[in-house]
Amino acid sequence: MRNLLLTALLAAGALTAQAAELRLRGEVTDHVTRQPLGEVLVRVYRNGVKERAFHTGPAGRYNIELPRGGEYVIRFSLPGHVTKCYAVDTRGPVWEGDAREVSVDVEMTLFEKVPDLDLSFFDMPMGLARFEPMTGRLQWDQAYEERIAPEVTRLMAEVRARREAAMTADVHP
Repeated sequence: MRNLLLTALLAAGALTAQAAELRLRGEVTDHVTRQPLGEVLVRVYRNGVKERAFHTGPAGRYNIELPRGGEYVIRFSLPGHVTKCYAVDTRGPVWEGDAREVSVDVEMTLFEKVPDLDLSFFDMPMGLARFEPMTGRLQWDQAYEERIAPEVTRLMAEVRARREAAMTADVHP
């Protein structure tokens, strides 16, 4: 029995070492203009611990490898802008000997902060994804997105209304 358990543990270790990996790449852009935002701080957390941090270049591009077996949060921040993030779960079974790399493009948009408006809702992930190492598929949680959509829509309408009011006040002092 002990040998069977040891063999099973060694086999499980061999499977995890040969898993399909996920690579996320994309561009961080301004929510309004869709222009790239350079020098955005990108922080990658794995299982609640910051694993690494880097800045996008002037073109706003990022490229992150997420090894299998973790729960990740990818957080994007830029001074004067609202910080946003998304989460990806890469845990799951794999095919033995599978060394594929799956690349997925994910755009992130940031928008400028609005004085005296509580936008802390955006501290939560704006998307939840599940990567299946065995199939190599990345699937976004649509039910989660539907649940948060009304509050996102409400807050973005408030952001637009306050910006328009500020522009009107600047034009008509």
